[in-house]
Amino acid sequence: MARKKRIGNKNRSSLSDNDLVQFIREKDSQKYVEIIKRYQGKLLVYLYRLIGSRQDAEDILQNVFIKAYKDLYKYDVKRKFSSWIYRIAHNEAVNYLKRKSLKKFIPWENIITTKDQLKMSHSSERPDKIWFRKETSQEVNRVLDKLPLKYKRVLILRYYSRKSYKEISKILGKPVNTVGILIHRAKKKIICGDEKANKKK
Repeated sequence: MARKKRIGNKNRSSLSDNDLVQFIREKDSQKYVEIIKRYQGKLLVYLYRLIGSRQDAEDILQNVFIKAYKDLYKYDVKRKFSSWIYRIAHNEAVNYLKRKSLKKFIPWENIITTKDQLKMSHSSERPDKIWFRKETSQEVNRVLDKLPLKYKRVLILRYYSRKSYKEISKILGKPVNTVGILIHRAKKKIICGDEKANKKK
């Protein structure tokens, strides 16, 4: 009981995701809007990069929040909430693509070639992220745009949503080792594709 009172009196915007979920479950379901505020921007970007249509991404996002709300009481607070809701978004996007049989995605040059995005980060940045930024060129972008969904989505989650291998594993429902293999193969395909493009010049 004391736990409930402490959560209720606390500023909800400063609550952790799990505490906020508990507050919504136990006290006020209308505060679910706080969850929407926290994740609508991030999830919209993720869905837009996968789908290529802002309108469709927004429609899918609505379904994501509806489904997440309905399943909120099933959510295991021992899990990371962001991984849980990203997995819902991922599944909704995959279902959409299956229904529409879409193969065309937003061109990567519209995503990763802006000046700010191509700037090298601080020296503390992970080597694999530095590699990815260095390899980002016009030719690489064309190769990325042609990658199969299984490779494209791990790169989006890893380098743009900034998810760890463990988080990607939970979102995609694949072992961590498999995630690592997919990322490795995706980068290998980028390099091979970039080399082929250079030979044609």
